[in-house]
Amino acid sequence: MTSGPGRALVTGGAGFIGSHVVGKLLARGCSVAVLDDYSTGANENLPRAPGLELIAGDVRDYSQVLQAAQGADVVFHLAAQVGNVLSLERPDTDLATNALGTINVLKACRELSIPKLVYSSSGAIFGETVYIPVDEDHPKAPVSAYGISKLCAEQYCLVLGAEYKFQVSCLRYFNAYGVNQRFNPYGNVIPIFVEQALKGEPLHIYGDGEQTRDFIDVRDLAEANLLAYDSDAQGVFNIGTGVATTVNQLAKHAIEAVGNQVPITYGPSRAGEVRDSVADIGKAASQLGFRPSISIQQGVKDYVEWYKALGRA
Repeated sequence: MTSGPGRALVTGGAGFIGSHVVGKLLARGCSVAVLDDYSTGANENLPRAPGLELIAGDVRDYSQVLQAAQGADVVFHLAAQVGNVLSLERPDTDLATNALGTINVLKACRELSIPKLVYSSSGAIFGETVYIPVDEDHPKAPVSAYGISKLCAEQYCLVLGAEYKFQVSCLRYFNAYGVNQRFNPYGNVIPIFVEQALKGEPLHIYGDGEQTRDFIDVRDLAEANLLAYDSDAQGVFNIGTGVATTVNQLAKHAIEAVGNQVPITYGPSRAGEVRDSVADIGKAASQLGFRPSISIQQGVKDYVEWYKALGRA
C-alpha cells in the first residue's frame, strides 16, 4: 500500500482515537472524509484543514456509509459503541453498531472497489487470559457484549474481505488512553482517575487493584493505523505496549501527574472485566514495523496537561 496522498474514509473520525488517525493522514497530505454520529465524538478534536470533509452520519445506515466512502482509497473503520459495562446495559445497540455497522462498511468497500480496510478491533475479544502475554492465537472467549460484538465484526472483516477481494488489517487495541479521551462514567479508567484526582476525590478501584492491563497511548495507536495503511500485510495484529501495569500502579501515576495526594478506595470487582491482560506485539513489530514509544508515566502526564487545559481543573 502506498504511503502517498490519497483519499481516506475514517468512520468515527471525530472520536478519541479516530481524530488522531485523521490528524496523521492530513499531515501526509491525504484528503479525509470523516463519518461520525457525534454520540461521543466532537469536531473540536479535529484539526482545521482544507482536505477534511465532515459528514454527520451513522454506520448503521448503509446509504450514509456508501456516500461517505465515495472516492476512498482506504477505509479506517473505528466507529463503535465502546465499553464493557455499557455493552452489558445496551447489548442491542452494541450489536447493531459494532457488527451490523461493520457489515455496511464491508459492503461499501465491495461496491466501490476500495482496496484496503483497516479495522479497529479490541483486546476484549480474548476474555479471561489463559496465558500471558496474549498473542494473536490466544483463545477467544469474550466476557462482555462489547467483546462479543467486536469479535463478530472482526470475523466478518476477515471472511468477507477475502471473499470480496480487498486487503484487511484488524488491529486489536488493548487499553487505549490519551488526548481527546473525555471523562465518561462508562468510560476508561484513566479519565475517571484523573477527574477524581483533580477534584480531590478518592480514586476508586474495583477489585484489589492488582489486576493488570496493557495501557497504550493513542498516539501510538494512530501510528499503528498508518503502518497498517502502508503495509501489504493482512490479518490480525495485537496493538499494545507489551508492558503490564497494575491498576494500583496506574492510580499512583495519576496521583503523581495531577499533584493532589488523594486516597485510594476499593470495592467489589465488576462484571465483564478480565483479571489480567497484556499484549504480545511481536507480530505487529515484525510485519508492520510497530514500535510503541510512549511510556505510561509520560502518557498520563501528557494527558493530565491536556485535561487541565480543557478548563476542568
